[in-house]
Amino acid sequence: MLRVWSSVGLAVLCGLLLSAEARADGLQCGDSLVSSGDSPYQVRAICGDPDAAVHRIEYRTIRQRIPTPCVRENGHQRCETIVEQTVEVVIDEWTYDFGRDRFIEYLTFEQGRLIRVTEGSYGHKR
Repeated sequence: MLRVWSSVGLAVLCGLLLSAEARADGLQCGDSLVSSGDSPYQVRAICGDPDAAVHRIEYRTIRQRIPTPCVRENGHQRCETIVEQTVEVVIDEWTYDFGRDRFIEYLTFEQGRLIRVTEGSYGHKR
């Protein structure tokens, strides 16, 4: 019975790995590594200029709990209020195509910091 469950688990894991994009915490450029938290300047200094770059602004609504003087409402005591605020998030998406022997790398920056490196299919450059 354990062997059956192991086989099922392995099949599910393989399916998840094949269906999801590959994602890494960093990117190897030559002998150096860029990783989460690096600035666009640092990445450009290590990897060079990206093959493509997209800059955009995204607006997100955040909710914050703010402490307030306690009040009684409908038999419940409330000592906070929720405030919504819309914030502007600067997003830069860079693409590196290192050639046919490597995967295309997609880098996402938010507010000037690298937050994600995602691998695509094999590159197209010779």
